[in-house]
Amino acid sequence: MQDPNETEPLYEAKFLIVGEGGAGKTSLAKKIENEDYKLEPEEESTQGIDVIQWKFTLPSGQEFRVNIWDFGGQEIYHQTHQFFLTERSLYALVADTRKENTDFYYWLKVVELLSDNSSVLIIKNEKQNRECPVNERELRGEFTNLKEILATDLANNRGLAEIKQAIQDYIIKLPHVGTNLPKLWVRVRVALENYSRNYISVQEYYELCRGNKLTDRQDMLRLSRYLHDLGVCLHFQNDPVLKNTVILKPEWGTTAVYKVLDNQTVKKNQGYFTQNNLADIWQNVDYAEMRDELLQLMKRFKLCYEIPGSPGTYIAPNLLSLDQPNYNWDESNNLILRYTYEFMPKGILTRFIVEMHRYIEQQKLVWKTGVVLSKDSTRAEVIEYYNQREIKLRLTGKRKKELLAIITHVFDEIHNSYDRLKYHTLVPCNCETCKDSQTPESYDLKVLRDFRDVKKRYQIQCRISADMVDVRRLIDDVLETDNNLPTSMIEPVTRNQVFISYSHQDQEWFNKLQTSLKPMIRNQTLQVWDDTQIKPGTKWFKEIKNALAAAKVAILMVSPNFLASDFIANDELPPLLKAAETEGLTIIWIPLSYSLYEETEIKEYQAAHPPNQPLDTLSLAEQNKAWVDICKKIKAAAN
Repeated sequence: MQDPNETEPLYEAKFLIVGEGGAGKTSLAKKIENEDYKLEPEEESTQGIDVIQWKFTLPSGQEFRVNIWDFGGQEIYHQTHQFFLTERSLYALVADTRKENTDFYYWLKVVELLSDNSSVLIIKNEKQNRECPVNERELRGEFTNLKEILATDLANNRGLAEIKQAIQDYIIKLPHVGTNLPKLWVRVRVALENYSRNYISVQEYYELCRGNKLTDRQDMLRLSRYLHDLGVCLHFQNDPVLKNTVILKPEWGTTAVYKVLDNQTVKKNQGYFTQNNLADIWQNVDYAEMRDELLQLMKRFKLCYEIPGSPGTYIAPNLLSLDQPNYNWDESNNLILRYTYEFMPKGILTRFIVEMHRYIEQQKLVWKTGVVLSKDSTRAEVIEYYNQREIKLRLTGKRKKELLAIITHVFDEIHNSYDRLKYHTLVPCNCETCKDSQTPESYDLKVLRDFRDVKKRYQIQCRISADMVDVRRLIDDVLETDNNLPTSMIEPVTRNQVFISYSHQDQEWFNKLQTSLKPMIRNQTLQVWDDTQIKPGTKWFKEIKNALAAAKVAILMVSPNFLASDFIANDELPPLLKAAETEGLTIIWIPLSYSLYEETEIKEYQAAHPPNQPLDTLSLAEQNKAWVDICKKIKAAAN
């Protein structure tokens, strides 16, 4: 009988090949797998993603398995990179030296943003021996993760041996390689591989685990999450539909999704499609029984949305017309905000359109690079100027600040999904010269906050009018606030709640805290508030502010995701920290992962668990004990 504590080292990793369409990515992947592979005169372009398995032997005799992910280069595929470009991976950027069309900066930035700065190789595909000069010094100065620049002619295998050796040298040094996994996990993994099917139900997965002596439900989910991260399968555990299916072959799911986006009828209809279209596109027996799940996968990737009021009809924003529709706009008393990016990944506006689709005016004023939203007698125009690396917002109507608060929250969520995305939020000047201008002077919101909160300087000069402008009013003009209400209108609030502040990227940990607190909530020992209690249709920003004002205890679920959230840093933490100083609010923070919390004011407050032993480093039993101790501390503080 298998000892449940017995382990086995993991020798497996993900190697991802990216680059422009037609650069030779597929040819490289197949040549790595088999050097004798005969190149096709015109290699068929990859639709979505192909996954190829390559094995080599380590000096120790141990077999190492590489999962090669070959990405389609067409722009329509770029938007889903964020779901597959992961940490614990090695990357290759392939450049076709004949075309000289590779934007090295763009691709290296994409890898840097989406993979936590994973190592990358540049491979110059020198077709017909045509060399390609690359400014290596400049690229290495900008990208510390660039490891090698190698050349090959795949027609005669020149340079291929050196490339394969470089891949081996770097991939075996990835941090997770050699990690000891429970042998029970390995048994389940092998059993999953022996399935010829593309997917199984989660219940079948549980049965398979139990049949291989893995009986703990949390361990089963931990394993499927690990395999998801490794690129072996897809299991979206927090999705209400997809959590019920384990996709055993990720390329099966992505191919199905891209069959819709590549469909000529859908393209001709500029992204519009129906359930009947899907039945036709997914009529193959491989897809027919999984149409609901595949549609949910498209929604999960923010590739489409259902048109409100038209059940069963959908729009894929990436296929919308480039032509901006005609509409009237009242340019008086506009509220203007701009986002500018040092590097702008593709797909930000498309994701925004999907998130905000219910507010699209008449469900007609939307195009590939822009959208007009309408809510509560207020309109918002949001346009992307990709070549200028900018998104511009302007709002008109009665409740501009409330609608802007919703819009900026959605952009915060999108921005926070990227590692190290550098952007600026630019606030318009409100001096007499600028206040009715469509091109006012703009100020970086971070600079304004630094003036107000750190330097205690409350005026800044407009470079257009040379007038001095009040910093606090500039901030208040664009941010939802009650500061302008007379004191008599502000009702005193009793602090009697526990407020949970967390990043939505840490949903799994939030769920564990909720579960642990449930007995205390049920017997009314604790009154807990979190953002899942915001009802659809309510003014979420005011709901959060009211909850902040009623907090007696604030629980901070601290992780790199938490610290990276601009919304938490700018809108949740300041009132909590101020209340801790002036009103006796108790702050309890939980270290979920190793993080740079010492660079923030959080370091001044007592952690509910030792920061040098964050929860994600503990075994399941140690985690359960830690949650009990944490909940007791929360209860003591609340009472």
